[in-house]
Amino acid sequence: MAISEQNDLPERFGPMIVKELRQSLRRTSFVYPFICIHIFATIAIYAEFQLNIGAGSGVPAVLAWDPNKVGPFWWVAMTVCGLLMPLAGFFLMPQEIEEGNHELLLLTALNRWQVVAGKFLMLWGLSALTFTSLLPYVIIRYFIGGIEWGSEIAATGSVLAAAAVVAAGSIAASGFPSLAAKLGVFVLYIFSALGGGGAGMIGGGMTLGMSSTSKWSWLGSLFYHISALAVVLCYCVIGLLVARSRLRLAMMNFELKPSSLLLIIMGLAPFIVGMVAAFTCGFGSLAGVLLLTYLAWNSDRTPKAPKWLPPPPPNIPTLAIPGESNGKTMIAESQQVR
Repeated sequence: MAISEQNDLPERFGPMIVKELRQSLRRTSFVYPFICIHIFATIAIYAEFQLNIGAGSGVPAVLAWDPNKVGPFWWVAMTVCGLLMPLAGFFLMPQEIEEGNHELLLLTALNRWQVVAGKFLMLWGLSALTFTSLLPYVIIRYFIGGIEWGSEIAATGSVLAAAAVVAAGSIAASGFPSLAAKLGVFVLYIFSALGGGGAGMIGGGMTLGMSSTSKWSWLGSLFYHISALAVVLCYCVIGLLVARSRLRLAMMNFELKPSSLLLIIMGLAPFIVGMVAAFTCGFGSLAGVLLLTYLAWNSDRTPKAPKWLPPPPPNIPTLAIPGESNGKTMIAESQQVR
């Protein structure tokens, strides 16, 4: 018993993360990519130094993925850790919705947000863990020569950011019943992330390009990376909100379905962010991303009674009082049954 307690995951991870980690570490969706990525990474490093393919030069920036400046090693890391492994989120929500497990989970102290956030952190954490196992290859490339630490750090941020966005999108799509609906939601999410995210980073890209040759280049780089971080967080929140809306147990008759409303917002995201960027000549695109996040966050809110409203009186059946003619009391009903 003492050995199992020492080897168990700590409680600060949260029950959903612990549950998903225990299940996912045994799945083939983690084991096979973990083995294959090391095989492909070895081949990619061999190709880089045999063919003299380097990472190239330029301004290091996260999500600025230039195919002409990215070597085979980073293509392997992006394909496996940034794209393939996060797609395992397609299998996470059906096990809760189709089997009815979410109803039991919501009867506990967990809420809907904790359920989907636990799945996301587990999936993104496994991608980050697999990517961390590639650090020895990065060190080997450094000692052999031909790499720049600025470009390597930017490529690392790009892989982790792509893994987060794709993981949130796959979890969002997995909450829908049919395969066609899953694929349609995921394609819409990727279209929105590319269009809205690209429009949201216009201001940061303009600032980065204008300040790249001046002494204030660090300020332009800072603003660009703030915009990139805001875009990644925005679409992670939108994806998790779509998945969260599929776990809602009750809905009012006059209320628009939250998942439909979120899909509408997702489809209009490039136009919302693009219009804000156009009115501000590109520099206010970050404000459009924040506006999009605000609209998505308030589209699925569980209605709650105000604090000043007293709770309804309890409906508890009472016993019959002698002298009162009430034939619908518990005693009268029990006598009729007898």
